[in-house]
Amino acid sequence: PSGVELLHKTHTDNTISHKKMTSVKAIGVLCFLVFVALSSYPHRAQADHCAADKSKVMRECWRNIGKNVGEHPLLHGSVCCQVIRAATDIHCVCDKFTTDELARISLAKFAMATHVCGNGLRAHTHCAGYTVPVITLPAPPPPGST
Repeated sequence: PSGVELLHKTHTDNTISHKKMTSVKAIGVLCFLVFVALSSYPHRAQADHCAADKSKVMRECWRNIGKNVGEHPLLHGSVCCQVIRAATDIHCVCDKFTTDELARISLAKFAMATHVCGNGLRAHTHCAGYTVPVITLPAPPPPGST
């Protein structure tokens, strides 16, 4: 092959290599964008779950956690307890309480309800500014005593 042919072949090979590199870079950027989009999705899904769980708690547990509503016994099988047990992240529910809701509910009652229902807030954590104490529930009555 002549020098011109070799020069043309080298130029053609370089053009093909450049096109391959551009394609590889484009695929890399696309993969990165897909990763970023997917990695941010669970946070939104969790936030949506928290808001939905909080709304259910407010609706179903109002009589048990509201201020100035008196004391209402909370039964483990109640709808309120079912909602609390089903909450994806009970601590996240605390973060979703609005200022208006916090003025109407007792966080101490809410913390106790989470323990009675079996999805207790962890002791010494914060729930909307309330420090959760160590909560010890009384032992259930012996079978046949009620």
